Amino acid sequence: MIKPALAALAAAALTLAPTAALAHARLLASTPAANATVAKVTTIQLKFSEKLIPATVRAELVMTAMPGMADHPPMKISIGSAMGKDGKSMTLTPKRALAAGTYKVTWSAAGADTHRMGSDFAFTVK
Repeated sequence: MIKPALAALAAAALTLAPTAALAHARLLASTPAANATVAKVTTIQLKFSEKLIPATVRAELVMTAMPGMADHPPMKISIGSAMGKDGKSMTLTPKRALAAGTYKVTWSAAGADTHRMGSDFAFTVK
């Protein structure tokens, strides 16, 4: 049986023990912004909450709709990508300016805690 004084001391030690801050990488902003309608897109900028581990970074660009085509199937767009010198930003570069339509960017990456995070957002080119 644990004595009450010992139990209280153990509880106090756990309360005062430092805990690791496990922040996960998340997308803070993008250009074009999520749900934006823009005139011309030649690059897509992503800004993250923390430095990313470059080997974990993945990004994909898919055209999900095209004006005048009700049943447009999703079409993957070939892109180049480059991490910013700050380690917290990334530029996606399609081979040519994006045609009119709706696009979805999907990303995943891990920060210092090595926990892979990801999300997606859409924008429209008019």
